[in-house]
Amino acid sequence: MHSQITQLLAQKNVWMASHITDAEFPTALSKQGLALYHTAQNELTVNSVQASDFASPSDLLSVYPVDCHPLTIRFSLVHASQWQNEESDAVIEFLTQIMLETDCPAQLFVGFYQGKPAACGMLFTDPNSPTDTLISDICALPLPNHDELVAAMTSWLIQKASETSEKLWLC
Repeated sequence: MHSQITQLLAQKNVWMASHITDAEFPTALSKQGLALYHTAQNELTVNSVQASDFASPSDLLSVYPVDCHPLTIRFSLVHASQWQNEESDAVIEFLTQIMLETDCPAQLFVGFYQGKPAACGMLFTDPNSPTDTLISDICALPLPNHDELVAAMTSWLIQKASETSEKLWLC
């Protein structure tokens, strides 16, 4: 079981890195952002979750799938808010390189609070085992209701993932 979890997280991280490592001319700033992202990912723990263990998603957020570059930018800005100053700029440079294709194993989401992007998250499904989904990259802007935004995004993503996957992993 542990190797399955490790493999799924590794697949997600390889997919995320591929937007820089496979680029013909990646910028130095995007490479720095990738390194910062990987450092943060190495600190994560992954746990099995059940949709029944979480409250139904609240109406705090309006969640939209990232299906165009403007939403990729909003995802990037929210995610990069976890870093400060130049590090945040580097993470934005890295994350805005994400290209989503129709057969992509990842689905990105942006949660809007009072009409503005405030939370984000990702569902990553193993292409070889479509019943396994990793719920990750859940972040919220540093607002007074930060914890509630993270909880709302987490619940929404778990509910969404449980519609198609049997095994859910949260990090």
